[in-house]
Amino acid sequence: MTADTHTFSEKWILRLERFSAWSAGALLVINVGDVLLGIFMRYIMKSSAIWTEEVARFSLVWLVMVGATGALCHGDHMVIDFVTPRLPQKIQRIIKFFQGIITLLVLGAMVYLGSINAIKIWGMRTMALNIPKTVPLLSVPVGCTLLLAETSLFLFRSIRDGGQN
Repeated sequence: MTADTHTFSEKWILRLERFSAWSAGALLVINVGDVLLGIFMRYIMKSSAIWTEEVARFSLVWLVMVGATGALCHGDHMVIDFVTPRLPQKIQRIIKFFQGIITLLVLGAMVYLGSINAIKIWGMRTMALNIPKTVPLLSVPVGCTLLLAETSLFLFRSIRDGGQN
């Protein structure tokens, strides 16, 4: 493959990782600020804003789902690999390829089913914020779409490099 192909996949891997990191960072700021506001309102002002709990919960869910892409990029997801490293290199590459394919299939199913689930409940509203429940539920298909893109790029890079990554 050409250097352009190499650059293309590496650029997009870096872009997805940065998007994930910045988005997760912004959501963390929102989450912490919201929790601190809730504490301030409850213990200092002796009054509580009911919506702070929902914002904290929803921002945390979105943070985890969007931040998972950055964790994947850095290899921070949990893995049990006490068998595969003991196998010959060729078999390791085959196993990693099929792991990638299975991951793509599972993520694709999560995007599809998560989208259907989120869209079906558009008419339902959250208790405090009174927003469609679709908003927090879209975190699953959005996060899985980012993971799907990142996994595809890693798989493409692995195939291109002959299974070395």
